[in-house]
Amino acid sequence: MKSYIVDTYAWISYFEGKTEFKTLIEESELYTPSIVYAEISRILKRKKVPETKRRKILDYIKERSLTLNLDEEQAIKAGEIAEKEELHLIDAIIYSYTDNKTHLLTGNKHFKGKQNIELIE
Repeated sequence: MKSYIVDTYAWISYFEGKTEFKTLIEESELYTPSIVYAEISRILKRKKVPETKRRKILDYIKERSLTLNLDEEQAIKAGEIAEKEELHLIDAIIYSYTDNKTHLLTGNKHFKGKQNIELIE
C-alpha cells in the first residue's frame, strides 16, 4: 500500500469528485499536515459551504488520515526548505513531511520538478 502526505489541493479535488485523486486517496495510507486543516477550513468557509457539511468534510479527513502536527523541529525544517526550494511557507511546511517512502499527493504546480511528489495535472 502506498503512503501519501495529502495537501489541500488534493483533498479539495477529492471532495469535488475529481477521479484522478479518488483512487489514490481511497486506496492509500494517508497523512495530513495540521496546517492543511486551516487551509481547507478557509476554502470551505469562503465557498459558503454550510457548517454541517464543513464539519463532515473535516471529520472525514481526520478519520481517513493521520494528522501530522507541526512542532518546533518540523517548523525549523520547513523554514529551511522554504528558502532552499523557493516555496511559500505553508507549502514548505507540507512538503517538509515527505520522504522517499511517503510522497506528497498534490496538483499544485509549485511542486513541479521537486522530489517525492505525486503531481496530478
